[in-house]
Amino acid sequence: MFHHFHDEKKHIVSQGSINSDEFKQMLCFLQNNYEIVDANEWCERAINNRLKPNQICLTFDDALACQYDVAYPVLEELNIKAFWLIYTSIYTGALEKLEIYRHFRFNSFDSTEAFYDAFFKTAILKQDSIGIEIKNVIKQFDPADYLQQFTFYSDSDKLFRYLRDCVLKEEKYHFIMDSMITDMGYDIEKSIHLLWITEKQILDLHNNNHIIGLHSHTHPTAMASKTYSEQMHEYKENKRILEKVTQGDIYTISYPCNSYNDDTDEIMKSLKIRLGFDAIMSGKQNNCLHFPRKDHAYVMQEMQK
Repeated sequence: MFHHFHDEKKHIVSQGSINSDEFKQMLCFLQNNYEIVDANEWCERAINNRLKPNQICLTFDDALACQYDVAYPVLEELNIKAFWLIYTSIYTGALEKLEIYRHFRFNSFDSTEAFYDAFFKTAILKQDSIGIEIKNVIKQFDPADYLQQFTFYSDSDKLFRYLRDCVLKEEKYHFIMDSMITDMGYDIEKSIHLLWITEKQILDLHNNNHIIGLHSHTHPTAMASKTYSEQMHEYKENKRILEKVTQGDIYTISYPCNSYNDDTDEIMKSLKIRLGFDAIMSGKQNNCLHFPRKDHAYVMQEMQK
């Protein structure tokens, strides 16, 4: 499972990002230990229960321009086809804040910890307007009890995600982040072209035998908290737009932030989704809608060992 990449031209270094050389080294490491199977063959084998234990595939979440600019040329060089799991609100004129906020925090702060320090202070400062005792939440939070499966997250990473997803939720989290962006004079318009791949590039990937799949419409970070109808809208709209772009059937998915529930599975069946990916390695066994995935950060740790 891959997300962010950087280069020396336009894509900045961010938490967990790798460059093209590191990506190529990682693929060579994987090829020495596994068989990397092209997406179409892997999908067919997975659905028909014909995968061998050492056969893996590559997946890219979030429709990021850095993936197309940095990783895609390496895949072309090595002749590897992958899964590209894409959210679609950005193709309807929306400015999806998840990626904007990420770019802001790595573009405007010297380090991840510097951002977290500013975020926690701003959340406490704004607590009267959002009606939450953030200070008490921070004091009582035990990182050992949250997101235990993501061992590469720091304590601050976990606290930030807990506040964002479980305490503040979307509206209040956006209020705090938008306040920080305004205070620091970050220009969103100057960054938009750096963030997402275009519809033309999605079509290029599709025509070059990569598999395009769902990743929701607006990328909620806590999809499981939404109602059945809200989830249905997220995924039905996601599918409609991607099928319009590719002029083909969309039948794969990865779940944003690994958030799903029984409603999600029923929706996948109704939308005729045949293959799904979780974001952790402890996925539902023998279930084609929940194949486990290993984050590239773990692969990097294995390479360093």
